[in-house]
Formats: sequence, C-alpha cells, structure tokens
Amino acid sequence: MQACLEHSTLPPPESTSLPLVEPTPAWTIRVARPSSPGRNELAQELRDVPKAALRRVFGKLLGTRLWQQNRSVVPSSGNPKTLNAATPVSDVEISGGMLRYLCAEAAATLRERDRLAKSLSLTVQYPNGESETAHQLLLQSTNDPRSLESAARAAIRGMRSDAFVALKLDLTATATQA
Repeated sequence: MQACLEHSTLPPPESTSLPLVEPTPAWTIRVARPSSPGRNELAQELRDVPKAALRRVFGKLLGTRLWQQNRSVVPSSGNPKTLNAATPVSDVEISGGMLRYLCAEAAATLRERDRLAKSLSLTVQYPNGESETAHQLLLQSTNDPRSLESAARAAIRGMRSDAFVALKLDLTATATQA
C-alpha cells in the first residue's frame, strides 16, 4: 500500500524519480514540510477550502481555527477552546494534521482489507533531486492510526533534512490472524 505527500509550493517530482510499486498511490495529499516552526504560509493556501473539509482532515478544533483564520473571524466568546482561533495556525500544525489524516486513512484501508502493517518505509525527495529512504519496523503488527503516525514521525526524525519536496509512505502488510 502506498500514499504520497507532496510539497505544495514546489513542482511535483518527475514520475521516474520516485518509482511506485503500484500504478498510483492509494492517496496523494499535497502538504508543505516547513523548515521553520513559526511559518504559517500553508494556511493561506487553504483559504478557499470549505469549513467541513478542513474539519474532516484536521479535526474539529484545528479545522475551525484554520477556517476562522482565513476569514479573519475572531471568536467572540470567552471559551478557552475558541481562544486559540486567534493564534495563527503554523505549517507545523498543518503538516502534523495531514500526516495524522494520512495515517488514519491508511489504517482504515488496512482494517477494510483485514490487513495489519508490519513496517513502513518513507522515501523523500529533496529539492536538488536526491532522495532518501528510511525504514521503520513496527514493534507489533497493527492497523491503529496512532501507531502508524508514531512510526512515521520516528522515521521522519531520522531523515537528514526536513526540507523535502515529496514524501512517499509504503506499508508492508500482512493478513490479520483469525
């Protein structure tokens, strides 16, 4: 099973640069991988995305914050849950939300097909055309989205740089035991 995350501001990689086992990945989600934790440029790119779609991908609170930020809506209530809406949503939060969503979708597909992931492989391509692959074995075969996300984050931390153009996620799966 494969899924791809592509940087939204750089041109997509050539089709031969990241060879895919499957003709097309199960999902392709464009997402920026920020080099600075304080950046919030990606939120601007999501300006025209409907509120319902933002809430589906990023969750109720973060999706609502993004929607409010892009419409310059300042919450009027003193509710602490809505006060973060005035704080700009950083690219780090958005990238994390996209990775969380990607892992949740991968986990749902694994469950649908009665499969468990044994390991994951991340291949990144850098702006200069070079690529790097990191493998992460799962301690226990799983179709749990939190476990997949945790393993993906561990693999990303091991990369030489977080300034990449594309990220391809491959899962090695096995059938579930009856």
